Amino acid sequence: MRLLPAPMPRHPVLRLLVLRLSVLRLLAAVLCLSAPSAAIVTDLSQHRIEIRYSFDGADLILFGTVGDSPVDPLRGDFDVVIVVRGPETPTVVRRKGRVGGIWVNTDSVTFSAAPGYYAVAASRPLADIAAPLTYARSGIGFENLRLAIEGGPSQERMKPDFMEALYRRRTEAGLYRQELDTVTMVGQGLFRTDVRLPANVPVGEFFVDTFIFQQGELKGRNRIDLTVDKEGFERAVFTFANVFPFFYGLAAVMIALMAGWLASFVGRK
Repeated sequence: MRLLPAPMPRHPVLRLLVLRLSVLRLLAAVLCLSAPSAAIVTDLSQHRIEIRYSFDGADLILFGTVGDSPVDPLRGDFDVVIVVRGPETPTVVRRKGRVGGIWVNTDSVTFSAAPGYYAVAASRPLADIAAPLTYARSGIGFENLRLAIEGGPSQERMKPDFMEALYRRRTEAGLYRQELDTVTMVGQGLFRTDVRLPANVPVGEFFVDTFIFQQGELKGRNRIDLTVDKEGFERAVFTFANVFPFFYGLAAVMIALMAGWLASFVGRK
């Protein structure tokens, strides 16, 4: 029985994607000959996202291939799990309580380094790919994030509730996406997925990790970098606000006063 090559798609964008995937597969095969542990090659349609005044989010394509070792896609099925995370910054989560009939902040927990964006995509439901302990070892899934908190034992006891609150709030904001996207298996060891970055995505450095599983075992992983940064006038304002916060606040107050005076002047006319 002879395998015939699949026909090339007619759409130019799909043809370009297939060609790039083929190049990645060839590169993976070369890498496998020289280093059997490096069996995964991935790439992004963009490695840098520039945020300007008209930015309303970005859609990226991640595509990759698995070589012949230690996973052979021609001899057995495999699963792909992709995790996008970053940037990690100190984050304060507060809990409100009713005191004397007024809602005020009662408790708070500070996570020393929580990802501002976190997304997990998989070729199948995570529960069908591997055991929870396997994900815990690799830090896959929000419940397996190793988030350190600042404070003593009393803060540690509140950690589960505040982690759940952090996940809920950022999921509502579109910044945490777990199993909302899928990885498409193209065939012959090739795969792809769409990475959605919302308009409120934080700026900084991101990591895109690809994990390959076969029969419930982790067979390999690969990491590539992604940068999100402000450009143009937005970049100048962002830098000024962070380097000179006092003068930025003073300028904001002056602009507000001038806008109010101009509005009242026009109203009298």
